[in-house]
Amino acid sequence: MILKSERLYLRMPVQEDAPLRHEWFNDPQFTRLYLGRPTYTTYKQIEEEVKFAALPASYTGMMELALLTTDNNRYIGNTFFRKINMADRSAEYGIFIGAQDLWGGHFGTEVTRIMVDYGFNELGFNRIWLTVLSFNHRAISCFEKCSFKNEGVFRKAIFSGGTFNDVYSMSILEEDHIQK
Repeated sequence: MILKSERLYLRMPVQEDAPLRHEWFNDPQFTRLYLGRPTYTTYKQIEEEVKFAALPASYTGMMELALLTTDNNRYIGNTFFRKINMADRSAEYGIFIGAQDLWGGHFGTEVTRIMVDYGFNELGFNRIWLTVLSFNHRAISCFEKCSFKNEGVFRKAIFSGGTFNDVYSMSILEEDHIQK
C-alpha cells in the first residue's frame, strides 16, 4: 500500500529502514519526545519491530507505514494506527519524524491529514485517538491543526527527561472530519 501527498509517500517498513530507526530510537532528544520509548533500544529490537510491522493488521491490530520524501526517497519517519478495534471502529494514531533537520517542516501535519483521511474514508473508523506529552508543543499544534480535540490529562504519567510529565489524550471523530 502506498499513500501519497505532494511531499511524501508512505509505504510498508522494510529492513533497510532499521539502521536509521535504530539511530533515532537511541537519540536522547528524540526519545524524550517519543511517548513511552525506552532511552536505549537494541538493533535486534528494531529489526523485530520492523518484522512485526510487516505482518497483516488483522493479526497484529497495527498498521505501520514508513514516511519517505517524494523528491529524493529519503526515509524520515513512521506513522501508524495501533490498537485497531473494528467493533468500536477506533484506533490509536501515532507518528514520529526521526530526521531532526525536518522537525518543524510541517511533515507531521501532512502525514496526519493523510492518515486521518485514510482512517475515516478507507478503514471506516469512527474515532481516532492519541496521547502526547504535554511539553511536546510542536506535536500538539500539529494535531490541533488536524482537528484533534483535547480530551483530558493523565497527570505525571510518564517519566521522561529526568522528571514526571503530564500526557494529553486527544481524539478526532468521523463527524468532526466530515464537517471540515
